[in-house]
Amino acid sequence: MTVDLDRESEYFQNYSGFLCHDLKFELLSDGLIIHLHQPPDNIRYKHSYNERQFFKRAQQSSQALVKACNNKQRNIKTVLDLTGGWRMDSFILACHGQTVTSIEQNALVHKISAYSLGCARAIKPSAKAASRIEMIHNDSVDYLQSHGESGAYDCIYLDPMFPDHKSSAKPAKSLQILQKLTLNQDIETCFELALRKAGKRVVVKRPAKSSPISELGPDLVYREKTIRFDVYLT
Repeated sequence: MTVDLDRESEYFQNYSGFLCHDLKFELLSDGLIIHLHQPPDNIRYKHSYNERQFFKRAQQSSQALVKACNNKQRNIKTVLDLTGGWRMDSFILACHGQTVTSIEQNALVHKISAYSLGCARAIKPSAKAASRIEMIHNDSVDYLQSHGESGAYDCIYLDPMFPDHKSSAKPAKSLQILQKLTLNQDIETCFELALRKAGKRVVVKRPAKSSPISELGPDLVYREKTIRFDVYLT
């Protein structure tokens, strides 16, 4: 599979200057660079599943994400990622053999990650993992209500955008751009539906010190330094 750079470039350039902030795209063979000019800042972010540091981390089985979305029996084969965003977590899970369906409501964010996925499928080291991912542009609640038959997915994953922190430090460049382009899903409704639909578990990514997503306490928790993954067994 090859990526048609000319055709894709025309699509992305149609967005340049179209939004309320100045957005430019630089297409590459392994992904694309996003330039966001929002005075006084100029933000540059490369989206690629083949970036060396990310690709190396994606292979590590010790990650809390990987542990939370599987079990000791290793029989959680299918994952529905309801809050796709840049789909980095979807790619990590696919690197560990799981088949991932990733939903994103924003058309441009979906197109960016779909372009990088096409690149990853054309690059030998990432091709196998990339082939396990299906990306869908849809609203998560609508998708669950119309497609998500009970038990169709072993694990349903939710990664809502975290609220602004009291610290003056800015979030990562990737998150700054994502926050400008899209909004959070109706996460409470997604969670309630997910509990009814997931075959084995629902996993919710949260800031390390934040309260759970609902009054229902998680059955398992996997922690990292600044984030944690709450697991609700179904």
